[in-house]
Amino acid sequence: MSAADVGSMRGQVEVLRAQIDSMQHVLLERTRSLADLQERIARATASARSSDGSVEIVVDASGAVVGVDLAGSSYAKHSPAALGNLILATAASAAEDIRRQVAEMTKPLTEAAGIDLPDLVPGVLGLREILEPRPSSTPASCDENWDRTVLRSSGNV
Repeated sequence: MSAADVGSMRGQVEVLRAQIDSMQHVLLERTRSLADLQERIARATASARSSDGSVEIVVDASGAVVGVDLAGSSYAKHSPAALGNLILATAASAAEDIRRQVAEMTKPLTEAAGIDLPDLVPGVLGLREILEPRPSSTPASCDENWDRTVLRSSGNV
């Protein structure tokens, strides 16, 4: 092997080293970005208040209820069944809001990636399905004749 060949190979090795260094830098930056995103999502909450203001629900990033605030008048305004349905509807609204927030936070990541888990492993849920807003469900109608309930008839309410 001639000295020119050795010099050429050293040049190619230096180019490859520079490319690897650049890739490592990009990987480190993306890892930091993902860690920041993960932390922001972990701290995220959403709240919703019922239209009459008697119920407020707070949910975490997974949609789990982490806070319930009932106005003192909520018990007088609503039957137990109606209040339960109002709590469920308000929780569903808060969960819908957190799904939208998380989808917005992850949008740059999912758009930049261009691929999702189902593209690699057919049949599994991907970020697109998990994060897209779902239609809100309407709670079942409640019995407005709540004075005939077990609680009322036994003198507990």
